[in-house]
Amino acid sequence: MRRTQLIGVLLWRGGLLLAAGVAVFESVRWFLRLVDLPPQLEVGVGLAVSGAILVFVSLIVERIRDQRAQEDLRE
Repeated sequence: MRRTQLIGVLLWRGGLLLAAGVAVFESVRWFLRLVDLPPQLEVGVGLAVSGAILVFVSLIVERIRDQRAQEDLRE
């Protein structure tokens, strides 16, 4: 894959991730307004969800790196 194609794919994928993140964020905000929680609890739930997503993403990235390292060791 040429460099310009790689950059295009990365930008496309980044845009999709950004759009998905905004959609999830707006959905959570809508749900929290529907439930009518106090602002402190709303912020706490938002931070907890953000932290859980961060943990899951870091686990996935670590798993991908470990798998690539194992593939390099096999060769």
